[in-house]
Amino acid sequence: MKPPHDTNGTSTFVFPTTFPIGTKRTSPLVNTAQLRGHLFLMRAFMELKEQVRTIHEHPKAVLYQIPKHEIYRWAWFVGLAVERFTLWCLSINHDNTHGKSIIDILPPIDVIMVWHAYMLNPARWYAEDRLRLPSLATLHEVGNMFADSLPNLTTILALKASDARVEAWTQNTKRLFDPLDDAVEQKTKTLYCPNCRNPIAASLVSEYGRGYLQQGFGIYCPQKSCPRQCIIYGLLGLRKLAEDLVRNDGTMRSYLAGSLRTSKSECDVDRAKKIKDVIITSAGFTRPPNTTDEQWILFIMDKCSYFVKNIMGYLPERDQALFLRILNAYSDDRMFSVELTGAVLRQGTFIEKMQKLGWVGLSNNQEKETALQHAVARYHAYLSFSCSPRFLDLMASSPTKFFVPTLDIDLVWHTHQLMACKYNDNCRLYVGRFIDHDDRVDSDRLASSFDDTCRAWKNRFGIQYAYCGCLMPGETLKDKLLHFLRFHTDPLAHLVPIERKDILDTTHASDHNAVYPNISKVTGDASRKYEKRLKRAQQLSRKGKTNTIIPVKREGHNQAFLVPLWTYYQEEPVAGGCVSQGLSGTMAPSRPVASGDGSGNAGNGEL
Repeated sequence: MKPPHDTNGTSTFVFPTTFPIGTKRTSPLVNTAQLRGHLFLMRAFMELKEQVRTIHEHPKAVLYQIPKHEIYRWAWFVGLAVERFTLWCLSINHDNTHGKSIIDILPPIDVIMVWHAYMLNPARWYAEDRLRLPSLATLHEVGNMFADSLPNLTTILALKASDARVEAWTQNTKRLFDPLDDAVEQKTKTLYCPNCRNPIAASLVSEYGRGYLQQGFGIYCPQKSCPRQCIIYGLLGLRKLAEDLVRNDGTMRSYLAGSLRTSKSECDVDRAKKIKDVIITSAGFTRPPNTTDEQWILFIMDKCSYFVKNIMGYLPERDQALFLRILNAYSDDRMFSVELTGAVLRQGTFIEKMQKLGWVGLSNNQEKETALQHAVARYHAYLSFSCSPRFLDLMASSPTKFFVPTLDIDLVWHTHQLMACKYNDNCRLYVGRFIDHDDRVDSDRLASSFDDTCRAWKNRFGIQYAYCGCLMPGETLKDKLLHFLRFHTDPLAHLVPIERKDILDTTHASDHNAVYPNISKVTGDASRKYEKRLKRAQQLSRKGKTNTIIPVKREGHNQAFLVPLWTYYQEEPVAGGCVSQGLSGTMAPSRPVASGDGSGNAGNGEL
């Protein structure tokens, strides 16, 4: 189908009232009011980042504790925000949240920013953590309230924080509400020695780069009786893993991160138990006779020579991707299975791209409403696409494949994920399994997978997937999102953007979470592939054999891809003691425990 022309500057696009997903039809799972709330939230994040840029001018700032370079300064601030998010999660409970309005219990914007990234990087970890960790039970309840408030965020965030909201935060966390004021007050973090459990006051930032919020973190326990062992993130993570291996109190906390939830089951206890048993048995972690839990924990740490990655050598090779994914959840001492500082930074790249494209802070008019409606329509087609027979056949024949959404689809997809319970229920009902996305994927695989996505989409719907014709978003254009669609009798007309370059560009893929292990090779290969595709498309266009506009390539545009949409298909049997790898990909936190290829990327076994 050829994109319709915008000849009179007015939109005749008719937004469907229902959408087909598989064999079912549904009213929109995400609406434009929710999209606007999410976009306004992103705007608040950008404003916060701009404030942090000048935090060194704060009257109480200690300059050596605030990184000079803006990039490192932002990473330092995000690390502090993760600490504040942790405190908030531990402090909220049924008594101090029940019956209250979200307006009065919503945390400061920096904490919301971390929470936002947690829900999106990737969704399955967030869902499972809420099940495994008792401390996150109330977060689940408040999360439902937050999801309901999405359409109202433009109003809530525009208002000054109420006295009740500020008081709720300060009473629960004992910290200042204003994130910048609090940032300059925080100097240390209390850690517990992995060996003797002695409390240690670790500097957050040191002049020598050894602070807790710095990449070179390292500290020694001051106890004379404790082994003179440098405490680093990995050792703290190993202690957390050993505690989970030893814990057997009958609660969900007894199971390892990444072992309970699968694409077909929200809580597969039998599978999780088998995974834990395989690790304990294969690695030689069986409990020594007549030992306490603490002695058993220390035995496990000693057995693997105090490095989590050493455990991999003991585990079955066929399930290495699964085990590596689990072990990567133990990269530090924080309770979360996602390394949240890195998650926020990666999401920040996506938000910056959206701002440059004019998505953040969209005004409320019909033209932009049409733009958001078109994004919603394409997202529903994407969900339908993920459960089509052609898609499932491709997944079964090539289990390492995944599909890459375009930027407009991804906006709606992320907004859907912010409504965690609704997203989970919708996936089960309409797609038949939980659809997740990986947090970090090698750009070569993204490039290949985006090509696969374009071909599969064309085969499924008979229309183009991406109309932009470029490798990256175009220069800043205020109306980058606008898709004026002329009414068409074809039932798929709502999926086709108008034939106008500034509108077609919105169907490109982005790269906010791509991992580039060898940037010169990647860009070289990608550019050659693109030039070949562009030349071929131009030839077909001249011959009248394609309906796609071929925009002029602009300088400064590199290959770009979005995070993949993981659509799991294969069953997850447990045979011979553990789980076979299903759909695979790459996943690694900012502090990976191991890497098979030296790139810092870890396998993403089917969980």
